[in-house]
Amino acid sequence: MKISALSQSSGVSVATIKFYLREGLVPAGRLTATNQAEYDEQHVRRLRLIRALKQVGGMSVASMRGILVEVDSDTVSLHDAFGSVMHALDPPLPPDADVELLAEVDEVRAWLRRRSWDIMPEAPAIHRLAEALLTLRSFDFHTRVTDFDSAADSAEQVAELEVATARFQPDRTAAVETMLVGTLVYERALAELRRLALEAVSARTEPVAPARRRGRQ
Repeated sequence: MKISALSQSSGVSVATIKFYLREGLVPAGRLTATNQAEYDEQHVRRLRLIRALKQVGGMSVASMRGILVEVDSDTVSLHDAFGSVMHALDPPLPPDADVELLAEVDEVRAWLRRRSWDIMPEAPAIHRLAEALLTLRSFDFHTRVTDFDSAADSAEQVAELEVATARFQPDRTAAVETMLVGTLVYERALAELRRLALEAVSARTEPVAPARRRGRQ
């Protein structure tokens, strides 16, 4: 297909496609003339992935370039490519991130070992979970990381479905896009479910006014 057809199929403007081509984010098409090239479905999938990285993941061109290098590399496992995407979703940790979190980080790492979860030591989520523990405790929540065991069990079940779906995709580009979008959308859905559960539980502990009861779903 010509670049105009690629634009229509992907929903990305011709000008933006040309920018991605110049930046090396999209592989060049097959030259058919001096100033013309043919593109295929792999280019469509690459543009879908870039759009997901940018719009859903909020990533910069530099971050996307690093991830796409791993997507295209035959020497990088799909697991490591998934990891690069997951780690890039969090803002970089400051150099002294562990200073105030030593106890919580150690607690989280020990918990992960007990769960037999093979997690890269530099995974930002370790520190984010440690931060959450420290914040909760600063507000007098007597929270232990083991309090998240049930949530972790549920998250693992969802993750098994997500990984299986991603690995079923036709190529690495589509697999990484599926993992990225699935991760962020599932996270949003689970957060909203928790808020709904909080409202439902609160409603059970307090009499509901008749007018409120009539309007309840």
